[in-house]
Amino acid sequence: MFFLSCLIVALSQPSFIPWLGPIGAAVGYALFWRSLPLNGRFWRGTVWYTLVSLIQLSWMTSIEYQGFYILLVWLALSVGVGIQFGLLTKFISPPLRLVQILGIASFWTILEWSRFFFLCGYSWNLSGLALSNPYCLQLASVFGVLGLSFWVIFSNLLGLKALAEKQASSIVAWVAAICLPYLFGFVHLSYHQTQMEKAEQKPFTCLLVQTGLLPSQKTLLDGRPLEYLSPYFQWGRILELLKDSKPADLIVLPESAVPFSAHHKVYNKSTVDQLFIHFFGSEVAEFLPPSEETKVSNAYWAQGLANIFQSDLILGLDHEEEGKFYSSAFYVNPRENSIERYDKRILVPLVEYLPFSFLTPLVKSYGITAFFEHGKEAKVFDGKLPMSVSICYEETFPQNVREGRLKGAKMLINVTNDGWYPFSLLPSQHYEHAKIRAVESGAPLLRACNTGVSAAVDSLGQEVAKLAESTKEKNLQAGVLMAQINPYEYRTLFTIWGNGGILCLCVIFFGLFLLSNKNFYRSK
Repeated sequence: MFFLSCLIVALSQPSFIPWLGPIGAAVGYALFWRSLPLNGRFWRGTVWYTLVSLIQLSWMTSIEYQGFYILLVWLALSVGVGIQFGLLTKFISPPLRLVQILGIASFWTILEWSRFFFLCGYSWNLSGLALSNPYCLQLASVFGVLGLSFWVIFSNLLGLKALAEKQASSIVAWVAAICLPYLFGFVHLSYHQTQMEKAEQKPFTCLLVQTGLLPSQKTLLDGRPLEYLSPYFQWGRILELLKDSKPADLIVLPESAVPFSAHHKVYNKSTVDQLFIHFFGSEVAEFLPPSEETKVSNAYWAQGLANIFQSDLILGLDHEEEGKFYSSAFYVNPRENSIERYDKRILVPLVEYLPFSFLTPLVKSYGITAFFEHGKEAKVFDGKLPMSVSICYEETFPQNVREGRLKGAKMLINVTNDGWYPFSLLPSQHYEHAKIRAVESGAPLLRACNTGVSAAVDSLGQEVAKLAESTKEKNLQAGVLMAQINPYEYRTLFTIWGNGGILCLCVIFFGLFLLSNKNFYRSK
């Protein structure tokens, strides 16, 4: 039972075995708790959930670009969340009362929320992802992904009570808890799909570019110089991918789309202009940005593309300012020949920023000597629709995506580079988080990724279009996804109260549990 329940919970997320999701959400944890003896619950819970996490984070074993140190990170994160689950398991003791069930589910939800701020900002594989099917997912519009996590643990505790007591009332309560998210999702989907059809809005068209290049092809890495592709070639590849595309409302290129910072003038202008003319014809010369200099930057390429297509354009590039470096997303406006910038606020430890100075020798051994600065705020770009951007890892943080929505964004954009873990489950796991962000915010979402998953998702979390992701069997997938998405958006309860809604309830439930537990043992 220990190993069976472990496999059910570990594999019940959509990137593994989607049909196991409802089983894991209903009974996966309950089977484990049911098998526990009275003694040693903490350590058994810790070991069990560590194994679950090791499976779910197995993409970290892709060490080609990370080196063997990432295996230590994989183990440390898995043990860290395992300890959290061990603490939770200590609270579970029969007979289970409703206040105890609510309190324990609340405690786990608070622990999952806390991971956003420590464990290196660990935001992956929350328990609620087991409810990522199209119907249950709609519950995220009320309480977010943490609300889904609460419901998973709540349902499993009711299941544990039903398995232990075998009473009709307990079984009915358990079945009702399992069915409620499906019922809510059915009503929610039916209502908003009707509203979407009534709105009769003009489809928003986009071109999502997937470059299909590995890090060593995009950037000159130590020990792998022969794999590096010239920046001229990389830009030429993008132009070639786009040359037969029709104009769209928006073009999106991925994070770190090409080497060099946005305004670093390293390209010969005459060569750049010749490449534009080669792919799009001589008539495009008049659309290229005015410049009397012989050298141009990545910004020149981006503005030229936007002008030729008369489309808004968003792409990820590095940015340097006053000796500081930023991982940024740039918005290029063809109507005003202007460029705006958003700086990434949540950075990946050891790769993009250094959390502790004593780690300097470690990162230097991998050739990392410079780090990015944290961005300061969310931004909304005023394109054909107001848009907010998240960069890669930020997309897994509900509160950050919500900030853009609160500032007036009606379209969510994500630019990502998951190529550092090639041919792993990372891109598909990342994509599942994206769908939840769309539902939480009640806004459509567009993603452009270097190696996948590039896709368009509507405001109900439904996939509208998707470009094939890179796999070992299919090699690297490069292409342009032409998608038309309904711009229907709506204000969700989660947009109003964010994580604060579920956390307030959890604090109340957990407080009542502690108080009742104290009184319970005092009466004993």
